[in-house]
Amino acid sequence: MTDTAKLSINGPTDLIAAVPYLLGFAPEHSLVAVGLKDRGLECTFRVDLPGSLDHLDRLNTLIEPVRTNDCTAVVLIAYGEAEITTACLAQALIDYALADIDVLDALRVTEGRYYNPTCTDPCCPPEGLPLPEDSAIGAALVAAGANRHPDRDAITALLTPATPDRRAAVATAVDDAIVQEATLSWGEQRRMDVATVDQWLAAADLPDSSTDIATLGLAVGDLDVRDHALIASDTDPDKATDLWLWVARHLDEELAAPAFTIAGWCAYRTGNGVLALEAFNAALKSSPFYRLAHMLLAALQAGIPPKALSNMSCLDAEPASA
Repeated sequence: MTDTAKLSINGPTDLIAAVPYLLGFAPEHSLVAVGLKDRGLECTFRVDLPGSLDHLDRLNTLIEPVRTNDCTAVVLIAYGEAEITTACLAQALIDYALADIDVLDALRVTEGRYYNPTCTDPCCPPEGLPLPEDSAIGAALVAAGANRHPDRDAITALLTPATPDRRAAVATAVDDAIVQEATLSWGEQRRMDVATVDQWLAAADLPDSSTDIATLGLAVGDLDVRDHALIASDTDPDKATDLWLWVARHLDEELAAPAFTIAGWCAYRTGNGVLALEAFNAALKSSPFYRLAHMLLAALQAGIPPKALSNMSCLDAEPASA
């Protein structure tokens, strides 16, 4: 979400209904930790559950990212089959007790019902309670700008390369642009590149012509222009995410790292950690030593909130003037 929405979450059903919007997709076979600070929701993290009880020692109970965000309490939700989710919650409760972080609730979600194995009150029957089909909190989150995808694969699909003919046309346009740019001074080229970035960040539509896509892709290959794009994209990071993913998907792999990294940062800024993770990994697949992608991926995996990265030199400098 690009704006901070102040919404009240009342009880387990509201929280479970909110989780797919907080993560960006509906979790399966997962442990989710919702971190709380001063009675407010501070952060949400997710990991895969182990494949079996034999591998329970591999469970990451998300202590470190919760602690990094200064959370004083947490709600845990395990999604999946009863046996593995129950065991994982039991292990997580031990880990959080040792870390001195309060667990307000430990829930599991299995086959359309939710259970609270730590509660013996009548409000938590052993047969569980059905998940609501419709949720007021879900509607409120959508109205506030939250998005959810049906599953993790739907997010991965957002990074699928464009069709071969489209990519071939952009590759030809890249070669043509390199020849044309060779006649310009560095200052002239930089001014043109910054203007191009600003133009397309303000545009209502995505660039359609191969020339426009090639020009944007080459522009952010310059570190100064890339850093300008990072800052300028903060104006509307949701829209900017779409733009830079679109550009990256049309470029040959060796050119795609900057655009994927900017897209990942925009997704990171809006709380879409899964899309950010996919984008940073795509950047590193394109260019394994791309430093900014490594830095942002490490910050994301450590659970560092994006606002804490404002002192990074490439994210707090004044935008380059055209």
